[in-house]
Amino acid sequence: KKIFHSLYKVNCIELKKLNLSELINIKVNKKEIGSDRLANAISVLNKKKNFIVVDFGTATTFDVIKKNNYLGGVIAPGVTLSLDNLIKKASLIPNIRLHKSKSIIGKNTKQAVMSGFFWGYTGLINGIITKIKKKTNLRYKIIFTGGLAHLFNKDIKDKITIDKNLTIDGLIKISKYFKL
Repeated sequence: KKIFHSLYKVNCIELKKLNLSELINIKVNKKEIGSDRLANAISVLNKKKNFIVVDFGTATTFDVIKKNNYLGGVIAPGVTLSLDNLIKKASLIPNIRLHKSKSIIGKNTKQAVMSGFFWGYTGLINGIITKIKKKTNLRYKIIFTGGLAHLFNKDIKDKITIDKNLTIDGLIKISKYFKL
């Protein structure tokens, strides 16, 4: 904040310090939600629809939005973070750039790791979305965002929309609403 103010004469406002209650009903402890997750939720707000936003960032997060209510979510380890950690900690795992694995059974270490990460995260994503739908007994539009959203969208059971600008669109929506 200080750097932006001193260099650019711009005042920064922390998203969570704004009174967002006119935009969204937050049904969890607001202090514990990342501002990126709130921006994503506000970006998709629709008084008639429900959303599950899956963000492939440092963590893989699932946020549940029912009309204009933020119900909470799920935080799982991020794909890239997990892969990087495995490579760093296991001396026999080579450097790997993740992509879709065609086969579930790898014929070498690289293929086996690729399969484990691709199909493991595909299972995690499908499983969590299914459990959220079952628990809430609602229909959702599923939105993927973040760096690896494109990698998993075709192997998910539900219809997926990818929106790489979701977070920034939420921030723009908020700035317009508050005339910032």
